[in-house]
Amino acid sequence: MSDPSRQGGPDNYTLEGTDGVDTELLARDVVHLTWDLKGLNSCAIDVRGRVSYTDFVIVCTATADRHVQAIARHVMNSLGAAGFDSLGSEGLDSGNWALVDFGDVVLHIFNGEARREYDLERVWVDAPKLEFEDAPKDLYGHFELQQF
Repeated sequence: MSDPSRQGGPDNYTLEGTDGVDTELLARDVVHLTWDLKGLNSCAIDVRGRVSYTDFVIVCTATADRHVQAIARHVMNSLGAAGFDSLGSEGLDSGNWALVDFGDVVLHIFNGEARREYDLERVWVDAPKLEFEDAPKDLYGHFELQQF
């Protein structure tokens, strides 16, 4: 398991022998990138060993359709500049939900209503979540339901 105090960056997204990318570090960086544009209640769900298609599911909330799109593009552009391109994306045109697939890390960005409707945290209620000691307090605890 990676050291949570390590900072990510382009050097961490290169293949390291047969182990590949440090997916926990990548997941942490994706959450940090959502904070850059004030993504709310961002969480990283560790689904390693539970599914075969990814290691981490990141969920965050945006306040408007354009905010959904801006966060998705910011994460894609930032990681792309570091040499780590997404495998694909969905929902960027609709605005109320977007998915960005980085392979072992999948980012879901919802508006508040869509996040409540899809409720991915409930799907993975038994899966551990990464802890973020540096989480900006002003970006957490929003909405009536504190589950996010």
